[in-house]
Amino acid sequence: MVTRRWAMIGALAIGTAALVAFAVSSHAASPVGQPPPEVAATGDAWPAHNYDLSNSRATTNTQISAANVATLKKKWSFKIPGTGVFGNYASTPIVSGGVVYLQDLNSNVYAVDQQTGKLKWKHLFKSTSIGPNGVSIGYGRLYGATVSTAFALNPATGAVIWKHRLTPSIHEGIDMAPQLYDNKVLLSTVPGSGVKHFYEPKSVGIVYSLDAATGKTVWSFNTVPTPKKGSYSGGGLWYPPAVDANGDVYLGVANPGLWPNSAKSPNGALRPGPNHYTDSLVVLDGATGSLKWYRQVIAHDVRDYDLMISPILYTPAGGSQLVIGAGKMGKVFAWNAATGAASWTANVGKHLNDTGLLPKKQVTICPGDFGGIETPMAQSNGTLFVPWLNLCAVGSATSESVPSENFGTATGGLTAFDAATGKVKWQQKLPHADFGAATVANDVVFTSDFTGKIYAFSTATGKRLWTTQAPAGVNAFPAVTQKLLIVGAGTPGLGTIKKPVYSIVAYSLS
Repeated sequence: MVTRRWAMIGALAIGTAALVAFAVSSHAASPVGQPPPEVAATGDAWPAHNYDLSNSRATTNTQISAANVATLKKKWSFKIPGTGVFGNYASTPIVSGGVVYLQDLNSNVYAVDQQTGKLKWKHLFKSTSIGPNGVSIGYGRLYGATVSTAFALNPATGAVIWKHRLTPSIHEGIDMAPQLYDNKVLLSTVPGSGVKHFYEPKSVGIVYSLDAATGKTVWSFNTVPTPKKGSYSGGGLWYPPAVDANGDVYLGVANPGLWPNSAKSPNGALRPGPNHYTDSLVVLDGATGSLKWYRQVIAHDVRDYDLMISPILYTPAGGSQLVIGAGKMGKVFAWNAATGAASWTANVGKHLNDTGLLPKKQVTICPGDFGGIETPMAQSNGTLFVPWLNLCAVGSATSESVPSENFGTATGGLTAFDAATGKVKWQQKLPHADFGAATVANDVVFTSDFTGKIYAFSTATGKRLWTTQAPAGVNAFPAVTQKLLIVGAGTPGLGTIKKPVYSIVAYSLS
């Protein structure tokens, strides 16, 4: 049983420019805790998966605002060629130097013109990924990974500069976008290379920091240290970590294995103990990979409640820096970034039978293992925007599943919190599950639902300002430039679109 959200997308799919500004040569070492030059000088760009090292997913380098967002209209679309097992596209487009860079769920990379959507080059890896995957740009190179191998490409031509295999076997894979900092490329393996090989014994997530120029390993960190007894697997990262000004790296780690619960392993009995460092916020020294501190939000998880959302760094006025994490348990957690002291916790969505061990008889579990918070949050001007969904499961000490009818009836929402206190500012409920992340452009926050509806809300009040229908279901996250909102629509969603066209679509101000 695959326990990540991408398996749900697969089940639904079955059932229903040349970057001339930057040379490819090595760059001088950056200061500690600094992004690459391409990220530091954002301009008319979306240079990283979550925009910056704090994972804010928020930009002011755009003309899009609450006053004009209603004028957004389709400018171009780029059909995503090929189809992965779980759809075509599930990541964030990267925009830099007038070029939009994409990675589909076959790990293939495309470069298209930012103004026209015309293909400039492509590099076909043909390596199926569970996703979300994606590419990152920096130090004159374009970085990404196939299911087994990290790579750096020439952003002007797509030619391979280096490759570095990270997985020892088919029992581990890679499905995250890299985070770039201090001339390093951070990636993580996960416990499996696809549906057939997932959460098998001793398959664990390892975090790697690679030299950006050569791909050689600088350090690694095992997110599931070998226990004294029992079987084990799990951990790893879905999304890029945050990096602070000191160079410390903040990881959101996924759930433990073996999984699922079974007659031979009721309530995860084959993996006794707390199962460190799963379902944890883990802080490492970015230069050495040594552990600084961690906070486990669920010890010995038996519901597949990954704490996998990219952590967000935020410093309140006159206060200490916070690190804010979230996951499939439908909770948001804030800690003091220096000490790990708890600051606040908040729930989103429906909660039922979501704590403690599971009983022998089946019960309804909310959130289920495809529910809660599945995609990245955003933070702007002290407001935290959290996308969520209500998708319940049925489970017991020996099993867990999501009834097929629950997929179509799942609802979602977007909640705005005071990032310093956790107090709710406003909330918008959506008719379908929100797998589209939160993305901020000035005073507008964008999100989407699984049917392909794209929404724009006022960051101040939550008022709906604009909506449009994408050509397919949306299981991906938008990028924002000076005048463009660029969205990937790469899944059939709920079958509400008779003939979905899997595309990257650019919406432009009039």
